[in-house]
Amino acid sequence: MVSRATLLGSWLLAACAGLGAWAPPAHAAAPLMIWPVDPMIAGGQRAVALWIENRGEEPVSVQVRVMGWTQDQGDDRFDAQKDVIPSPPIADIAPGARQLVRLMALVPASPLSEDAYRVIVDELPRPVAAAPQAEGPAAAAATPAPAPAPALGVQLQVRYAIPLFVYGAGAAGPRMSATALAALNGVPAQPLDADLSWRIESDGGSHRLVLRNAGRAHARLTAVSWQAADAARETAINPGLLGYVLPGSERQWELPAPPAGPLLLKATVNGRPALVRHAAP
Repeated sequence: MVSRATLLGSWLLAACAGLGAWAPPAHAAAPLMIWPVDPMIAGGQRAVALWIENRGEEPVSVQVRVMGWTQDQGDDRFDAQKDVIPSPPIADIAPGARQLVRLMALVPASPLSEDAYRVIVDELPRPVAAAPQAEGPAAAAATPAPAPAPALGVQLQVRYAIPLFVYGAGAAGPRMSATALAALNGVPAQPLDADLSWRIESDGGSHRLVLRNAGRAHARLTAVSWQAADAARETAINPGLLGYVLPGSERQWELPAPPAGPLLLKATVNGRPALVRHAAP
């Protein structure tokens, strides 16, 4: 189980954290491109394609895992599971080449429900090539060469984390197009504004924004800000992606003390503007 992880987008692993000003030069990680960034399995499908492209000049090895994703006590939680698997789980990708990974749902989601997963793509360390060995009688008489000095560097790998949602019969993704919905005869699992609520929890000098999703589909929150009740002023909380609140769950984020006065929480929820209501005390 992994908890208290942001896993939003990609980040460099902290391989050289704490090395301070002494830190040796880091070797650049391979530039990978992964798409789609929001895969889903819906409408009776049993798999979805994920593409990984190596845009670097060196071969790269990657490992793909699918973790179960829930939210507990306001935090993301990731657990090993066997309902959705990647194929292949490990791949070597040549420079300029792309690799197809199938994300296969072995167990269908329950009707009208949404199951959440995180697809974790890790770049694996490149093996160090062994020095060539001399052969023949001359090799036995030759003086052994000194061992090469260790390379002064830290090789950083990149981790990518992509949300994956699997929908049961009669349900479809909240960001699925109208054309796709009609073809699937699906019902969009869009959370309604009334399903989302927020509150502030304070503990000493720390403050947390807590959002609850009482709906049956995830809420993807971007462009989140405080808005004064008279709409005269607006204070940004996060202009980009704040995160996800899974159905029937709460998610919390640390934040500075909110501005004084009556406030509204303004956000873009699954691509559409919304005012999130304040939870009743």
